[in-house]
Formats: sequence, structure tokens, C-alpha cells
Amino acid sequence: MSIKNHKLTKKLQVLLTEDEVDEVNRLILNDAIINQTRPVSVSAFIRSLIQKELQSNSRGEQESIVKKHINKLKEK
Repeated sequence: MSIKNHKLTKKLQVLLTEDEVDEVNRLILNDAIINQTRPVSVSAFIRSLIQKELQSNSRGEQESIVKKHINKLKEK
């Protein structure tokens, strides 16, 4: 399922701590700096994480993409 092929019609609400929000923002900014691109919105970033997670689960991968990103951030 590509975002280009489907209209976005449902909203999800996610509650995060201030520290988690800071971590997400830091990940977004780090990605933008590394790739020399504009930062994506938090919504687009979270959507991408969810889509990657759904794809990895459908392929039978065990490790969570979200956990990998959080662990990478904690190592920095």
C-alpha cells in the first residue's frame, strides 16, 4: 500500500512524553541534516515508521523499526 495510491482518511492519536517528543524531533532533524533535505513533519515521520513496521511484520521480520530508531538515538 503506497501513500500515493490511497487517500488518507483516518486519524490516529498518539500520546507521548515530552522526552519522547524531543527524541522524535531529534530523529527528524538528524535525518534532514544527514540527507541534506528539509525536515519532514512529525505526522509524516510517524506515518513512515508505522508503514515500515507494517511492511516488516508482513515479511516476518522480528525486530521493530521503531525500536531501532529509538536505540540509535539513545546511543548518540
